[in-house]
Amino acid sequence: MTQFQHKSGFTLIEMVVVIIILGILAVIAAPKFLNFRTDAKIAALEGVAGAMSSGLALVHSKAAIEGQDSETGSIVHTGVSIPLYNGYPAVDGNDSFDKLNEQVQSWLEIDSVSLTKILADNNAAPFFIDKSTANNQIYIFFSEDLPDKKVSFYCYILYQNKTTNTEYELFIRTDDC
Repeated sequence: MTQFQHKSGFTLIEMVVVIIILGILAVIAAPKFLNFRTDAKIAALEGVAGAMSSGLALVHSKAAIEGQDSETGSIVHTGVSIPLYNGYPAVDGNDSFDKLNEQVQSWLEIDSVSLTKILADNNAAPFFIDKSTANNQIYIFFSEDLPDKKVSFYCYILYQNKTTNTEYELFIRTDDC
């Protein structure tokens, strides 16, 4: 008597169905999981904004200790003279890009350069400092985004003094990251 051995396995049709299902899942799910670059840029901006808030609190504390926390004043922090408005770094849009970058770096430890330096060498630092002269605002952009930067580009941090109370305004825009 011969004995038959039963072999178990997948049929060709079952294998094709599994491959089709995996392909459909890959097309639907992969883009949602592979958007790491945008997520990383957003996380980096949020981290810089958090560090900015801490640096601003430190400057404000030092200004309060030195009696420079009302209206206009100035302090020297890490060897850099920082103009103040209500105890927070004042933004003067007439300052040069290099001077604003130096001031920002004194209260925020960030690897940045000014707009003029990033225009000369796009690999000079991961971030660059820009400004709005008319609005007395400081922007922090990713250096890699310089070619995409335009009036309506929204991947940056914005710092400005408020005029209605003693606080500052800090915005994170991540629409175009």
